[in-house]
Amino acid sequence: ERSSNGGELVTFRFIGINEFEGVDNTLTVNILPNTSDDLERKQYLEVLNKGLYAYIIRTNYSDVASLSYLTTEISKEDVIKDKWNYWAFRASVNGYINGEEGYSYRRYNGRFTANRITSESKFTSSFSINSSISQFEYDDFSLVTEENSKYANMTFVKSKGEHFSIGGRVNYTQSTSQNYDGEYKFSPCIEYNFFPYSESSEHRFSFLYGVSANYNDYTDTTVYFKSSEFFFSHLLDVSYQNSQTWGSFSFSIYGDQILDIDDLKKYNIGISSNISWNIAKGLALNFGGYIDLDRAQIHLPLNGATYEEIILRQKELESNYFYYLSFGLSYNFGSMKNNIVNPRFD
Repeated sequence: ERSSNGGELVTFRFIGINEFEGVDNTLTVNILPNTSDDLERKQYLEVLNKGLYAYIIRTNYSDVASLSYLTTEISKEDVIKDKWNYWAFRASVNGYINGEEGYSYRRYNGRFTANRITSESKFTSSFSINSSISQFEYDDFSLVTEENSKYANMTFVKSKGEHFSIGGRVNYTQSTSQNYDGEYKFSPCIEYNFFPYSESSEHRFSFLYGVSANYNDYTDTTVYFKSSEFFFSHLLDVSYQNSQTWGSFSFSIYGDQILDIDDLKKYNIGISSNISWNIAKGLALNFGGYIDLDRAQIHLPLNGATYEEIILRQKELESNYFYYLSFGLSYNFGSMKNNIVNPRFD
């Protein structure tokens, strides 16, 4: 799971089977940002050594196993003290360029995040600027297209026990492809999780509901003859995630509806699911899918898009749905004892 400082908190679940039935333990390791692959492997190995010790001492090999520990005492002040008061920041700038004789493409983006996450509260923020430019030069044909966007997102959540949370979100979008000079949204929300939040690495089943105040400032007049508008909407997000020895499964439904008493058919529903199933030894099934039923494209420009913008997907077009599917079935067989690594000609 992603931690607030930009690293990861990895959870290892040791589950006893057969003669070790009931010997279960959960250990975690904190992987700091920019940790090298070699150091990460060593940290994983240390956790595995600790976790397996509970099983080794219940076997005939317990006589040749030993346990060591550090005698250095860590004071309580050293554990609690944090000069940054739990604040974590990250700034990044990226660029990508490719091309050939008659074509070139450039993409640039910058991002900044500021987060403060504790067990009692959570504040996350993200700010980004993106720009992409495509240039075509073929004989007497010349075309330059540019797409720009800016995003700002902030979330604050207050813990109310192991199952309930209350907070809000603030979002800002400026996008040439979506016809926004500015999209502003403020959404107070509540969430209930049937499982304790402390068990999120294993399972989660949550309901989130919120009401949003929205203000849209459009670049071009929309299909509803609006250059700007203010309106209310509400949202519901149902999410289920489960990770077990047989694999993992997730399913979520997101719904957003504009509260217009004269037209309640302006809504957006998104459904997604992912399955990773270890059917049998060596046999695995992977499936991922998403479908979005969009009936609330109130931001579409009245004049539509040019032929070039349609072909190059520079403008969002009217569409009642969007979907993608990915699936795969794999079967590994043969020698399971051959674990030799030979990197030659790689």
